[in-house]
Amino acid sequence: MALTPQLYFADLVGTRAAAMFTFGGIVFDQLAWALATAMTLWGPTVQLRGIATGSAGVGTMNVPTTKIALAPNPGIVISGLISAGMEGPLGLSLGAVAGQAIPRTISAVGQYAGGVAGVGIGGDVSKVVAADASSLTSILLTQMASFMGGAGSASAMMARGLATGIANLLLTATGAGSVIGFPSTSPGTGTSTSVMV
Repeated sequence: MALTPQLYFADLVGTRAAAMFTFGGIVFDQLAWALATAMTLWGPTVQLRGIATGSAGVGTMNVPTTKIALAPNPGIVISGLISAGMEGPLGLSLGAVAGQAIPRTISAVGQYAGGVAGVGIGGDVSKVVAADASSLTSILLTQMASFMGGAGSASAMMARGLATGIANLLLTATGAGSVIGFPSTSPGTGTSTSVMV
């Protein structure tokens, strides 16, 4: 199952009660749709690197068997918001919601796809090694303007803070899955290069 805006949105809305400042109404829903859509557009830029073992050869990740694990950590997202200047109950609350909802969505359905050098059939263990906050900031600003009918004076600060926190959070993610391809009869170890899907 692919990561979709609908899945991110459902978890964001379902987690809103975890915030110190209880979010309600259409403004939160608009922000949640903007963040959910931005995450879906940005996700394939998140890069993973891994170690594969099995039969020597050349392969690809068997996407249906891959799984990304991301533990909830609101503190990382809150730190990103604070670094952008969003202090106080709103920043703490946004960080609490995003830091729990996004990992829930990714851990439930997040997968990864890519190539494997050195292994034709086997298993892979990967780690997120690149998650670009600046590109997420740009995508999120565009989506906020679209879903919220424009951008307010604090939009750039909010987008930058959320993007920094979410990108740093993603750097803690790991993945596991199987490799399929063209094996030989000898054992092998190789490396994988993948993106989140």
